[in-house]
Amino acid sequence: MFISTYRVTKFAFQNFWRNFWLSVITITMLVMTLLTVNILIILNFVTNQAIQTIEDRVEISVYFHGSAPQTTIDNAVDYLRSLSQVKDVQTVSAQESLDRFILIHKQDEAIVASLEEIGGNPFGPSLIVKAQNVSDFDFILKALENPKFSDSIRQKDFSNYSDVVTRIKNTTDRVRTFGVALSVIFLLIAILIVFNTVRMSIFIHREEIGIMKLVGASDRFVRAPFFLEMILLSLISIFVILLIVYPLIAIFEPKFGFFIGGESIGLVNYFEQNGLMIFGLEFVGLVLLTLFSTGLAMRKYLKV
Repeated sequence: MFISTYRVTKFAFQNFWRNFWLSVITITMLVMTLLTVNILIILNFVTNQAIQTIEDRVEISVYFHGSAPQTTIDNAVDYLRSLSQVKDVQTVSAQESLDRFILIHKQDEAIVASLEEIGGNPFGPSLIVKAQNVSDFDFILKALENPKFSDSIRQKDFSNYSDVVTRIKNTTDRVRTFGVALSVIFLLIAILIVFNTVRMSIFIHREEIGIMKLVGASDRFVRAPFFLEMILLSLISIFVILLIVYPLIAIFEPKFGFFIGGESIGLVNYFEQNGLMIFGLEFVGLVLLTLFSTGLAMRKYLKV
């Protein structure tokens, strides 16, 4: 048993080195296939994080008249917090609104002079309402028309991110479709290359195969080196893709974060936590792919 395993392994490595450039080409196509798959995984993660970040910023500002009684504001807060569409409600006093306005416009002498001329606080209390989802905008705005406090509301303002989210989703869907198509193309090319690699190996080793059959070697023993060689190529491809993906995500993660507000999106952490599952499944997929192609080639060309 040990001797047979040693010989199968030895023949597999001999096949690898004797057809070195074919092996390199096969590994290259397998790596390209894996690269497109991992780009799709990265794209999906980044898109979800971007949409989540945008939805976290969804908020409606509700400005009350300066004469609005505190009980009316408290009723509005309690009512809004009772709605499942509302994530959070923050109360901003008139003085806090004035302080924020002065802080933002402290460099603008005209605005500062206008405030001094007014001689008082032109701001009333306000609420900052955060929605659960972009789609909850309309419902919350209608809820603010409640007659118990609607007369005390001076203005309602909101940042509508729904168009931004829609554009992100549409763009991502187009890129994802292109990526899937590219993955399928590389996959088909990889199958053809593996098929031809095995076929050429069979042709090169046809005399050795014939001798092995003459001395009583089983079909399983003859086929085993070819299967083992493809598993070896799959393992090398996974190792190469690891060397490519991790540096790439480490480089590009800050750039992705810049586009969604300068925050880390956790891409590296995601791959660190799920890398074993991601690359493990990819390795299993590659092995099945290469074994399928190898079995197909051997069935057609290995006449033993």
